[in-house]
Amino acid sequence: MNNIMEIRPYQDGDMQFVRQDPFQEAVKDYPELPVPANSYTCVFEGIRVGVGGIKVLSEGIGEAWVLMTKQSKKNGIFGLIACRAISDKLDSIAVELNLSQCQSHIRADFPKAIRFAETLGFTNPCEIHDYFPGKVDALLYTKVYDEQVCV
Repeated sequence: MNNIMEIRPYQDGDMQFVRQDPFQEAVKDYPELPVPANSYTCVFEGIRVGVGGIKVLSEGIGEAWVLMTKQSKKNGIFGLIACRAISDKLDSIAVELNLSQCQSHIRADFPKAIRFAETLGFTNPCEIHDYFPGKVDALLYTKVYDEQVCV
């Protein structure tokens, strides 16, 4: 069987699709926020399985975000394929935006998301209390890009 992974520019309706059947149920209760520029949709075997991107916070600094569907758990191979594709895409966005650092807020009570962020190369978490809806703590991770990558 040929596993086809595509990362395409975000389109209207992609976020709503992900929020209907999220990997983590709490996402359904998050407030609707505008989807920033530099956002993309991950499509596996023709099914939208995630959305994400990088929001520019200030010159050289961005915030990465990724939301996945339950369908993203289809099989173990998908996790490896998706992780590599998402990592490559986030890094290419960082280069396009000339970022020196990217950060990401991860739910402290979501170990799979923590492992995912670390697999993407995010490090040095610091705890932020009551960050997410429901007063859930966050871990703020960062990824520093080599100056040579951003030149």
